[in-house]
Amino acid sequence: MTEVIRTLLLLLALVPSVAAAQQSAQQAFALSPPCQGPPRPGYGEIGGAPAIATWSEADSRAWQAAPCLQWNAGAHPRMVTALAASLHATSLDDLLARYGALSRYNTIRYWSTLRQAWDELVSHAGFTDGPAANYSHPDLTPDQFATGREFYYYEIDHVGRTVHRLTVRRRTADSVELATENLTPVRFGIFTIFEPHALRTATFIDRRGPNDWGYYQTIGVGEGSDFIAVRSASPYINRLTAFYRYMAGIPTDSLPPAAPH
Repeated sequence: MTEVIRTLLLLLALVPSVAAAQQSAQQAFALSPPCQGPPRPGYGEIGGAPAIATWSEADSRAWQAAPCLQWNAGAHPRMVTALAASLHATSLDDLLARYGALSRYNTIRYWSTLRQAWDELVSHAGFTDGPAANYSHPDLTPDQFATGREFYYYEIDHVGRTVHRLTVRRRTADSVELATENLTPVRFGIFTIFEPHALRTATFIDRRGPNDWGYYQTIGVGEGSDFIAVRSASPYINRLTAFYRYMAGIPTDSLPPAAPH
C-alpha cells in the first residue's frame, strides 16, 4: 500500500483536505459482500464502469462487518472500500490463472494521488514458504485454488517487502472466494502503518451467465493501523480499480483514474 505510506510525505496539515474529497454517495448502507447475500454495491452490466463505495471509521461504527468475511470478529473496521463489477471470461480458470500470476503484477499501474501520475503497483511479487523465506515459487495454476488451501506471497514496492497470506475460502465450479491479510508489518522508516493482520482483502467471483462473472473485491483496514491509513480512501479506490482492470484485461493506465486526488 505504497500510496498510503507516501501520504506521510504530505505532512499532517495536508491530509484532511485529501480525506474530505473522498466522501462516497453510498455510505448510507452497510457493506454487503456476496457471501452474505445480494452484494452492495451491485455488479452492474458487462462493459459498464465498476461501482465503488467507501465507509469511514465513523460510518463503520454503526455496523459490524459480515461474519463471512472473518475480519476480527467483534471489532469494527476503521475503513472499508469495495468495488463491484461484471467481467467477461470464458471460464473461471482463466480468471484464476490471471489472479495467481504474481509474476505479472509488476505490469499493473495505479494512479498515485501524491505524484499525480501512474505508478507501478509493485515492483516484484511472488509466492514463497513464509514470512522469513526469500525465494519465489512459480505462479499458481487454477487447479491449486482448492477450498481450504493457504499460500504465502510477498510484494516489494517503494517502501520494502511485505508478506501476506492468501486463503482459498471456497471454490466450486462456478465461484471462488479468496482472502488475504498482511503477516508482516507495513512500515515507512520508523513508522508502522499496518501492524500484522490490519490490512485484509476479500475477493468474490461468481458466474452470472455463460461467459459473464460477477467480481467483488473489498479492502478492510482494521485495528493496528495508523491514523494516516484511514485519512483518505483514494489509495484503496485506486488500488481496487487497478486490480479490477488487470482482471478484466483492460490496460490499467489507459482510462481516467477512479480517484484523481
